[in-house]
Amino acid sequence: MTLTHLISPTTTSSAHSVRVLRQNNATQLTVRLANDKKTKQDCYKLRYLSYFSEGHIEPRRSEKFSDEYDDRPDVQTVVIYKGDCAVASTRVCLLTRGLDGSASGSIPAQHVFPDEIEDLFGRDAPAPVRRVVEINRLVRHPEFAEDKSLVFLLFRLAGHFILKHDAGAVVSCVRRNHVPFYTRLRFSEVAGPRTYHGVKFSTHLLSCLREQYDTVRRMVPVLDVSGAERERYDRLSQGQTVTVLP
Repeated sequence: MTLTHLISPTTTSSAHSVRVLRQNNATQLTVRLANDKKTKQDCYKLRYLSYFSEGHIEPRRSEKFSDEYDDRPDVQTVVIYKGDCAVASTRVCLLTRGLDGSASGSIPAQHVFPDEIEDLFGRDAPAPVRRVVEINRLVRHPEFAEDKSLVFLLFRLAGHFILKHDAGAVVSCVRRNHVPFYTRLRFSEVAGPRTYHGVKFSTHLLSCLREQYDTVRRMVPVLDVSGAERERYDRLSQGQTVTVLP
């Protein structure tokens, strides 16, 4: 999870975004999947600003950050907007193991912590794990670095896809200082630190089995997407832009 605090004073586009964000401070939040070119570009620019402002990546002339997972069919990226400006984003990647041992999909954690991810599929209790979802590329615009409500909203959005894919386990690669937040959500620390895919910082692998995740979403309603809110997020999955509450 990336918590950003600084804006590069030399980035003209960043300064423009800040002015627009301030003008739209009272504007409602909307969210959509990064399936079209514009939303993808908004996401990549947001990621770059977030990572670069903390020194986690080198400067890029394009001022965008993406990787090979972004165009995979088994990946969903959500972007939250305040007005016309992207303020937060996260990505959900899916890895599935068939009964015959065959695998489909891919997650970045699989390449950073290969043995540990394989061990997840070897678990028998409380139920065999057939699908693993990874929550990654969780970023916020530096102007909203202290807005914790956006973090919970991003987790709620990710939770929709966890339920939609009927994932048996959820994993995330987390920096040391963010481990306590995840453990409060019933994630368990598995291994680390190791350098994460495409960035300079090291992360620890944390996992949460489905039974634990279901307990958390019942205990923390802001994370739960079942019930009346389910229809809203189903429309998001269908490619619609939906209004959301923080």
